[in-house]
Amino acid sequence: MQCFRLIAVALLFAAPTLAEPPSPAEPLPKGMTSGPATVKVGEGASLAVPEGAIFGDAEATRSMLEKSGNLTSGREVGMLLSDEAEVIFEFDPIGYVKDDDKDALDADEMLASLREGQEDANTQLKSLGRPELEIARWQVKPHYESTLHNLEWGPVVKNKQNGHETVNYNVRLLGRRGVMEVTLLVSPEKLDQQLPWFRSALTGFTFEKGEDYASFRSGDKVAEYGLAALVTGGAVAVAAKSGLLAKLWKLIVAGIAAAGLALKRLFGSKGTGTGTSGQEQTRE
Repeated sequence: MQCFRLIAVALLFAAPTLAEPPSPAEPLPKGMTSGPATVKVGEGASLAVPEGAIFGDAEATRSMLEKSGNLTSGREVGMLLSDEAEVIFEFDPIGYVKDDDKDALDADEMLASLREGQEDANTQLKSLGRPELEIARWQVKPHYESTLHNLEWGPVVKNKQNGHETVNYNVRLLGRRGVMEVTLLVSPEKLDQQLPWFRSALTGFTFEKGEDYASFRSGDKVAEYGLAALVTGGAVAVAAKSGLLAKLWKLIVAGIAAAGLALKRLFGSKGTGTGTSGQEQTRE
């Protein structure tokens, strides 16, 4: 039985009522950095945070997800929030993923596998009292960029309860020791508008020297699956075979509305990000 890990979708839960936002002069909470700045993303990568955006470290990311009623995976290494988009970063230390199947990505077959996996995942959603989801269609079919070693795809996920649709635009940045999983949460009608900002922001992401894909050496850990399984949930399938599924299986339901309101609360008002630019704040 195939199932997969899904970062899914906006507006499944109503965002909580927030208190009056602090003034723009107030410092950002611990773990939050306003751009422009360069920050660590996990242990082996960095990101140039664009001006007008804020980056939250692993602890801040998990805290925001949990406060908005979401489960966490333990792999979160950061989030990037702006007026344009909400992006979550996770790192999966599965090892070096061979891209031998880059020319054999079958979008129809992968969509069928995702749908099968979501039906399995709905059992868990139902037990948690959350709306069941449906993989409606591809907004963006899986494609691989050989030069940058990036895999991208974007399914439209539908809330069966209210019919709301959201694109989970996924990017997998392949490294020497694993995969940086980057997910943009966006409504279908805003994808074309937000993709340029998202792609521009990702140009500021780099694996540290010796951690990039080209630095692979004989003897390094090699993942048990290739590119297609990154889309359809190979990690969970391997975990099931090894008896670790209960420990590794996590489902995150992330709300765009909650993230956006939190951003406005931090900035004080739309379009302002004065905080203490480039400096990570410490708790008083």
